[in-house]
Amino acid sequence: MSEQVVLLNDLVARHQTDELLSLAMDNAARGLSEMLGRPITIDVPRVQTVPISRVTDHVGGPETDMVGVYLLIEGEMPGQAILMATLEDALRLVDLLMGEPEGTTRELGDLERSALAEAGNLTVSFFLNALANSIGLSSRPSPPAVMVDMLGAIMGVVAAPVAAFADELLIVETAFKEPHRTVNVHFWVLPYPVMTLDQVALATGD
Repeated sequence: MSEQVVLLNDLVARHQTDELLSLAMDNAARGLSEMLGRPITIDVPRVQTVPISRVTDHVGGPETDMVGVYLLIEGEMPGQAILMATLEDALRLVDLLMGEPEGTTRELGDLERSALAEAGNLTVSFFLNALANSIGLSSRPSPPAVMVDMLGAIMGVVAAPVAAFADELLIVETAFKEPHRTVNVHFWVLPYPVMTLDQVALATGD
């Protein structure tokens, strides 16, 4: 058993996934609200694991224009995380983050990409903090990178490092909200298999 690898989504599932993610997103929303100076909430309507081979079908097809905010997770629980949205929803999210009327943002320049990068950085950072507080293992995100491409191309970049040893990834459906609008975004977690069952048992007391 000590040679079996425990992936991050399996580990999270053992520690009340819904509560953990709701806490992380609540904290991320507070961070965004403080940064923006107005109330923002982030709901988690659904959490699921999806076969990597089916992700493109699940989100909208390999040729769907997407925007991804990618962060490498380093530390005791390494992996990758990415905030994913269709191009249309990404433009709407920029409007929400920048306090602009919906439909204002038509393209992603440096300022718009910076806003998306900060949203991704906060979301991943608070997720990792909640995970660390729950199981006592510390990780940190790399600086975010914003990718604008078709879904199939983005998947080719982010899924390649885990596809050889994992067939599923954790998808957290999130909704960024303020009183009069909602923007739906996917939060993906792709873990690296570096933890053995013995290490997890030691860390969690199981």
